[in-house]
Amino acid sequence: MPVIWRIAFRNIWEHKAKSFIIGTLIVLGVIVIVLGNSLIDSAQASLRAQFIESYTGDAMIHGPAEGAVSIFGVQSMDGEMEIPTIPDYEKTLALVKADPGVAKATSVALAYGSLALDAEELPQTTDEEAQGPQAGFALVNGVDPSTYFDMFPQIKLVEGRFLASGDTARIMVTAQQLTGLEKRYGRRPKVGDKILVNGFGTSGFKIREVEIVGVYTRGDEERDQAPTVFVDVDTARVLGGLTLGADEDLSLTPEETSLLSASGDLDALFGGDLIESAAVSAKVDVSDVGKLLGSTERREELNKADSGAWHFILVRLKNSAAAPAFIAAQTARLAESGIDARVVNWQGAAGPAGKFADIVRVVFVVAIIVIAVVAVIIMMNTLVVSVIERTGEIGTMRALGAQRGYVRKMFLAETLALTLFFGLVGSALALGLSALLNALSIQATNNFVELLFGGKVLHLTPRAGSFVSTIIMVFAVGYLAHLYPVSVALKIEPVRAMQND
Repeated sequence: MPVIWRIAFRNIWEHKAKSFIIGTLIVLGVIVIVLGNSLIDSAQASLRAQFIESYTGDAMIHGPAEGAVSIFGVQSMDGEMEIPTIPDYEKTLALVKADPGVAKATSVALAYGSLALDAEELPQTTDEEAQGPQAGFALVNGVDPSTYFDMFPQIKLVEGRFLASGDTARIMVTAQQLTGLEKRYGRRPKVGDKILVNGFGTSGFKIREVEIVGVYTRGDEERDQAPTVFVDVDTARVLGGLTLGADEDLSLTPEETSLLSASGDLDALFGGDLIESAAVSAKVDVSDVGKLLGSTERREELNKADSGAWHFILVRLKNSAAAPAFIAAQTARLAESGIDARVVNWQGAAGPAGKFADIVRVVFVVAIIVIAVVAVIIMMNTLVVSVIERTGEIGTMRALGAQRGYVRKMFLAETLALTLFFGLVGSALALGLSALLNALSIQATNNFVELLFGGKVLHLTPRAGSFVSTIIMVFAVGYLAHLYPVSVALKIEPVRAMQND
């Protein structure tokens, strides 16, 4: 063993109390960092698995938007609810499917709405929760049944059947949504019954009567609380305003607008039959009103769903780790094809919920920085006292020919030895605590804790990389802490240092 290491270990042993103080800080730091990283990693892995396997896939393609867009719609702060559709959908989908890394792809049209029973059936409860503004709220997902349920097999049937290609005015709901309707109306709908979906958004309000064909579950009671319903895509398009006439320009002839510009006698206008009064005021023959209104075929045509309108394409890759490369390649292909569409990963598709683990990690890193600063100050003060006590030793070494660099290496060796020894002790304790906490099977008490735990039960799995990075980090803290005391010691002249012995 080199002389410098023998000196380092001797000094550590001779100054047990100070070494123990520094070592305790190192052990606690390693335990906190390892367990904290393990907790965050578990939360992120759980979130990732939940969203990729049940909601978003590995990547999502959506239309152009100024703000962020998730599977829940536009995430803007100005109340904008209009979700952009994918331009040139067929070509975009073909580009996606042409990628050799793509395993599955499906499409979704989204609308916002609320569930209700027959319009003549009034709510039968005064329960504030059942009657509140969120009562019956639904994220109406219009899906392609031939691909959607195959891509997300976690969606299981409880009763009835899945949506099928060619279905019209059909819906799948959760048992919790049926329970909510039962609380409000005093009657529980069942498979085969018809309910109303009231769509709302920038295009106004739409109402559609749909038949319940299935009751589904995602295998988790908490996830089944989500307000998602599945409908045939044309129903979602109509509710969301994705109709052929949504972007149609309205142009009327002067003759057709004459009723709107009536400026005659108000008593004559509202005194008798409304149509006849308006016609008289506008100097239009009432017999021509029917001709002015004309055929309703065009209006009915424009109110039909736009069969090419989709909001999202969800993609499942053969290798989820290749998502960044797929997103970059697909973005380039879309740009080359002149298609203004965006490609985001699962976190972007999940919206704020997908960034939960990252937010927690940032908070944790800030806390670790604060702890590190405190540790540096404590270790520095401890080392200053240690160096002052060893001033005579340092002076003697300098008088015998030891250079400044040698003294620095000696203290660096001591710091490294302390870090490695107590870092390994802290790692062993962190591993033991992880096993103990896992054995206790601590249950999550609410949704926030469940997100933090990465499931209903706390389960920590520390990564090997976390131990290595933690020891490196602790060594960096120790290195910074020893710089000032050593610089103070080296400023003392050897002769004076020997006199202080």
